Amino acid sequence: MVARLAMRELWITFRLLVVVAGFVGIGAAIALLPAPLPDVMQRLAIGLGVASVIAGMIAAWSFAEERARGRAALLVTRSVPRGTLLVGWFIPLAILVLLGTAIAGALGWLTASGVSLRLEPWTFTLAMLGVAATALLAVALGLLFGTLAPPRLAIALTFLLGIAAGLLAWLAPAAGELVPGGAMGQLAALREAATSHAVLWRSTGAALVGAAIVLGLARYVLERAEL
Repeated sequence: MVARLAMRELWITFRLLVVVAGFVGIGAAIALLPAPLPDVMQRLAIGLGVASVIAGMIAAWSFAEERARGRAALLVTRSVPRGTLLVGWFIPLAILVLLGTAIAGALGWLTASGVSLRLEPWTFTLAMLGVAATALLAVALGLLFGTLAPPRLAIALTFLLGIAAGLLAWLAPAAGELVPGGAMGQLAALREAATSHAVLWRSTGAALVGAAIVLGLARYVLERAEL
């Protein structure tokens, strides 16, 4: 029920379209502007990183506004557990992020395969899995800040942390397996030469573990927050 209400709220406020368009628009732009493989991978990685930050900002805005307008308190007073409220917002946002990442990845693959016949599809798929996991982490961070701060501050904190993580991953590629946003750097570095699948798996796992930890922290904070 909470997930349906959250999806409806995202739809009527057009935030749903912003999240999906952020991912799909990147894939479409890359498909319409073919380039050498290194340029395609870098554009795709940067675009998906920006789209992930936007998704996190939408999550922060939506959840903080839900608290500020009293709708979260209304649901809690009607016997909806606070943890259910948090998960109910994470599920629709996660669905939108995964759908957008899949579409952007498909369009990016079509463009990349058109300029390179030796790019391994399994390696590209693993890199996109890491990107999807990182996007889920961005959503989880947005929800965490949405439980801590009013809408504008939550949006600003999500934006600043997202940009900081992206810069750290870009400037410290050696730590990309463990740094949030490292999957974007690995996607940008993807070439025709073989890439270690173990590195890609570790990056995906680190992002998923990070998302789980952040969601757990968000639930802990929400249990003690004023609604």
